Amino acid sequence: MRSNTINFRPFRTTPGWLLIVLLILTPVRLPAQSNLPDIGDASAGVATPAEEKRVGKTVMRNIQRSGRIINDPLIDSYLNHLGYRLIAAGDSDMTDFHFFLIDAPDINAFALPGGYIGIHYGLILSTRTESELASVMAHEIAHVTQRHHARAYDFGGGSSLPVLAALIAAIVLGAQSPDIGQAAIASITAGSIQSRINFTRANEKEADHLGIKLLANAGFDPNSMASFFGQMHKASRLYGPQGPEFLRTHPVTDTRIADARNRAREYDPRLNEDVESFHLMRNRIKVLTSREPTELRDQFAGNLESGRYLNRTAERYGYALSLLETGNYQSAQQQLDKLLAEQPQRIAFLLARAQLNSRQGASDAALEDYRNALKLYPQNPALTRGYVESLLRNDQADTALQVLRDFLRERDRKPRFYQLLAEAEEKLGNRARAQIAQGEYYYRTGLSRQAISQFNQALKSDALDFYDAARAEARLQELKNEIAALEDPS
Repeated sequence: MRSNTINFRPFRTTPGWLLIVLLILTPVRLPAQSNLPDIGDASAGVATPAEEKRVGKTVMRNIQRSGRIINDPLIDSYLNHLGYRLIAAGDSDMTDFHFFLIDAPDINAFALPGGYIGIHYGLILSTRTESELASVMAHEIAHVTQRHHARAYDFGGGSSLPVLAALIAAIVLGAQSPDIGQAAIASITAGSIQSRINFTRANEKEADHLGIKLLANAGFDPNSMASFFGQMHKASRLYGPQGPEFLRTHPVTDTRIADARNRAREYDPRLNEDVESFHLMRNRIKVLTSREPTELRDQFAGNLESGRYLNRTAERYGYALSLLETGNYQSAQQQLDKLLAEQPQRIAFLLARAQLNSRQGASDAALEDYRNALKLYPQNPALTRGYVESLLRNDQADTALQVLRDFLRERDRKPRFYQLLAEAEEKLGNRARAQIAQGEYYYRTGLSRQAISQFNQALKSDALDFYDAARAEARLQELKNEIAALEDPS
């Protein structure tokens, strides 16, 4: 299943991790029409919500560039559905959030300014219930809605927003390389961190309290935060300094656990429900991230035989995916038939069947699977992506192009869809439009220079009509403004 993870090409001249740190730490002054914030100007005062959003978007694009995001539409949909259930239970005016999965096995999560919340896959695998996962997400949501980034920025006289952003980069990059993570942390002066310890503790306490309130209001178990904290605290005692990364960014003490328990008593207790979608996505993540697919397949088989599982349907789903990954197509078909007999309209199962038919070379059956599923779930990202990829493999670029145009008309989408759009346009001979689509893909993966090059090449063509050319010109100017701002820190 690793094929579902999009690994972007590394930048050949500068390592992606270094660009993230440099981008975050470099102070910049921007023209009035720029789309990026001045995050290093101490005279700027408190960061505005628009500035926070721009900082988050900039860091997000560069995390995409590093290849540390697992771009799986099913998991994205699950995390965002869970996150927005929590957001809807609050009373904040901030409602624009983006939840994404980080390709890192350690137990951690983080919030970027502007509502971008990253969750390491190791954290999801470590949680035992959906409420525990929701407790971490609620905590990170509270950091954003209470604007802790902006408040820290104001508290520190204009210097701590880039400090916080650099720490976020260190968290992400530390999972890829401990040396890189330590280097990023070392780039921040000890004094600037020490002077904010008490302020950070206050933020953590506030995020705990508001997170528990969100949990209770959204129908989750309010005790789950203390439960998860206790689990992490126990791990720290077992493993010492090598314990979960979560504890190094979210220090847990007996006092903090007790405080979370006391706060939870203010709300009605709820039993942790066995939410099937949570277990399905946990097993999907196991398959997506496994380095030993054969061993994982045998583990799922053994668990089903012995009854060692949290949810039987989810365990069978994990087994079916692992059979598909290891090329055991006939057995995978048998498991999927059982799953679909019980739940014929579950998106995850419909997608797996279409992928199985595609892997076996039954292209017509796969395309029919996708068409039927999309009738049930129009414009579902996972089904749309699979359908378009299958169309392109089967030389149906015209249909793929129409599907993508309809899909991309609704809202800004993930980078992969712009890459597919570029492929469809290229196959149909629309070279200039393919370059524009490829430029959008490059932009969303932190490759602004390459994006500018693609737009410049497209605008040299006579094939663009007036409206396409005007839109491309306007977009090109936006990208040039960003590059100019980053290159001129004065």
